[in-house]
Amino acid sequence: MKHLDLWPLMWKAWGALTAHYGPAIDHAAEELGIPLGEWYGWLMAAYLFEPDPVSARRLHVRSAYTAPARLEAYLAKGVHLGLLEPVGAGEYRLTEAGRTGVERLIETAYAAMASLRPLPQGDLRRLAGLLGRLVEANLATPESPGKWCLRIARKYDPGVEAPVMELLDQYLSDLSAYRDDAHLASWRHHGVSGQVWETLTMVWRHEVKTLDELCARLQRRGFAREDYALALQELVERGWLAQDGENYSVTARGDALRLEAEEATNRYFYAAWDCLTEAEIADLRDLLTRFGAALKNTNE
Repeated sequence: MKHLDLWPLMWKAWGALTAHYGPAIDHAAEELGIPLGEWYGWLMAAYLFEPDPVSARRLHVRSAYTAPARLEAYLAKGVHLGLLEPVGAGEYRLTEAGRTGVERLIETAYAAMASLRPLPQGDLRRLAGLLGRLVEANLATPESPGKWCLRIARKYDPGVEAPVMELLDQYLSDLSAYRDDAHLASWRHHGVSGQVWETLTMVWRHEVKTLDELCARLQRRGFAREDYALALQELVERGWLAQDGENYSVTARGDALRLEAEEATNRYFYAAWDCLTEAEIADLRDLLTRFGAALKNTNE
């Protein structure tokens, strides 16, 4: 499959951009009483889900690798801080203070991007135009997967008249969301939970080989040691992992299945890219490379 290098380039470019405004948002969130790094997981989600309420169940759609109990705890914290209010069993909406907080975080991000000029204005506009066309093509394609993550992400859209750096941030966020749609669709039909699939991935990538290593690496997910022990057991019973004492390794069947999921993710993600010509894709590659490098150099 062609163009496989473009998603990593997008991811690096967006990471370099968020590095410019992330610390400012973290600081603004801390002033609201939100612990470092938690603001996106529930506060911004509550804003994006409107008019529907936010719930652990809805958060778990995209945050499939995080324990539902941890998501519930985040929402309870939002109530404690006066940023969310319960509106039903396990469902919440933003309070006025919460809405003001979200608007402040968005304004903080936009202010941090306002002075950035990583490329000449014409190049930035051309890059935004190419990325925007990809977003629209993904929304229009009948190909699987579903577009739940992408449609939620689009609710941030600042509009076509917005400053170009805001548009670039939006489009890169949109494409990241669609990448999640693509990957979720690549494995959910196997009927396994998120922690089981991530456990397979960690072993498949040779990042862990024991239960202790797995728990240490994924502590942030909020699952208990017993949950990951059961995940490993399920994977062995399915024939996707093999166990040798305390060590686990992927089987030929598990390797083929996990590789198939990577191929399906790419197939879904790149399905609509024929909306761009080969010359435009080459231009996109060049622009993303220079954009990410310039932002990284500025960060350093």
